[in-house]
Amino acid sequence: MNALKRFDHYVSVRDSTENEDDLLRANRDLKPTPPQERTWRTYNYIVVWFQSAFGVSSWNTGSSLMKATGLPYKQVIGGAILTTFFCCLLVVVSARSGADYHIGYPAVARAVFGVRLGSFFVFVRMFVAALWFGVQTYYGSRCFDIALRCMFGHKWTDIPNHIPESAGITTRLMVAFLLYWMAQFPLMFLHPRQIRWFFTVKGIIMPIAAFGLFIFCMIKGGGPGDYDIGVRVEKVSTTGNQWIHMINSIIGSVSAMIINQPDIARYAKKKHSATWPQSIGYIPSTLAILLIGMASNASIRRAYGESYWSMWDLMTAILENEWGPGTRCAVFLCSLSFAVGAAGTNIFGNSIPFAADLCGLLPKYFTIVRGQIFLGLLAWAMVPWKMINSAATLVSFLGSYSIFVAPLLGCLLSDFYIIRKGNIHVPSLYTKNPKGIYYFYKGCNLWAGAAWVISPIIAIPGLYRSYHADALTQTASDIFYGGWLYTFIIGFVAYTALGLYFKPKIYPDAYSETPKTWEYLVDTNGFFEDDEPINGVGYPGTVIEEEKDVASGSYEHKSDDIQVVMSARSVGQM
Repeated sequence: MNALKRFDHYVSVRDSTENEDDLLRANRDLKPTPPQERTWRTYNYIVVWFQSAFGVSSWNTGSSLMKATGLPYKQVIGGAILTTFFCCLLVVVSARSGADYHIGYPAVARAVFGVRLGSFFVFVRMFVAALWFGVQTYYGSRCFDIALRCMFGHKWTDIPNHIPESAGITTRLMVAFLLYWMAQFPLMFLHPRQIRWFFTVKGIIMPIAAFGLFIFCMIKGGGPGDYDIGVRVEKVSTTGNQWIHMINSIIGSVSAMIINQPDIARYAKKKHSATWPQSIGYIPSTLAILLIGMASNASIRRAYGESYWSMWDLMTAILENEWGPGTRCAVFLCSLSFAVGAAGTNIFGNSIPFAADLCGLLPKYFTIVRGQIFLGLLAWAMVPWKMINSAATLVSFLGSYSIFVAPLLGCLLSDFYIIRKGNIHVPSLYTKNPKGIYYFYKGCNLWAGAAWVISPIIAIPGLYRSYHADALTQTASDIFYGGWLYTFIIGFVAYTALGLYFKPKIYPDAYSETPKTWEYLVDTNGFFEDDEPINGVGYPGTVIEEEKDVASGSYEHKSDDIQVVMSARSVGQM
């Protein structure tokens, strides 16, 4: 028993709070981000979208939009422009809670669903992020496989296969996956406050690679022409439903990035850096990758007579049709760039959210860095090549999870913008005292859970029909194809209606007479004057400041008694 206790003490996070009667256990990464760790500047939030948008998944989405919707290319282009602006709005509004109060998604979820029920929605996001991490790692390894072919030619492609066909992968692709995993794994040791440099480098490289590939396709095929992609989709629905399907496809491709915003916005050096400046990076990069993916596919078909819906199939076709030293060098640089890009997207969209969620569920044992390392090791257990090559049903599920995530986002936005008017009392997020304003009924906000549960019901028949094509009618599929938009609206409206009816507490009872104006608590970091600071964050003038030795990872108190020199309200007015 003593050995187990010693082991438990050894693996426990050193800065996690003790499990006191009224406090939920939390460590430094789950608590509000202190000022010295807010290292992301405005340009980081601009560049992060260039590194994320110019990637394999976004290119594949653009190249297949016409095939998926059956709409003429002019309507697809127009729809892509409108939807990109709408998605940008969602990105900006989702980031605000994290930027205002320096907290991540696990803490924000507690404010909406309760300090206990919130853990369920943290687990939901964590589970999906784990699966997608494996899939994105496999995507990156496929691009890395192309780069290795460029380097070694037939010596690479002629590697004998010693793996059974039932495994869903060849020896060559397994080696590529191993090498790519080894190259990606060191990035798991970087905390979000440090990874920004990698995103900056990738944000410069990726547009060059994407536009280079685009220019080649334009020159080789003479341009997209009339955007003939060689597929004639039988019209089985109305134009309106096809538009909804297109909008849903584009939003679904960035849905995870939208809901993950607080996990990145919390590290903003200045609050405004994580909100509207993101549009400078998001709109041009997202529009560009959607449009050049679609145009490149149409143009290269004019040259090679075939459409290529995935990035690695396109680069393989270029190698096979244009084999030579120049082509090998160009495709090597392009495929290597997209492989690096897949790693950045994986960290931004999956690794950091998974680690933040695991930290929220098990703060005694997991920090964000520990969670990322654990996920990196878990990638092998995902056997993503099986999910991609053999388990079509699971892949279909991964594509349909948005009908469950969209209403979650609707609840989060309704709570922050409508019900609480931008006010979050941060100390109440870390207490299990029944008098806490986010305790609700035994830690669960039942009416918020009900709003989420009823939202996907409208799309579930279509989800069932996606597995059983002969069941139900086309109407069920039409609704399912617009599932993200429909379930988001239902979740937002249902949560708003129930919230206005039940009227949850905005502030603790002792401050019930405090004005409930828009973002009243922002100037005080979500604290009242009598609240104890958390992690070096608190009411201005009463905060116990901390300094961090980044190299050693140790923290020390700078002062235990800081004189109040100005009121919080005067700070907000300066």
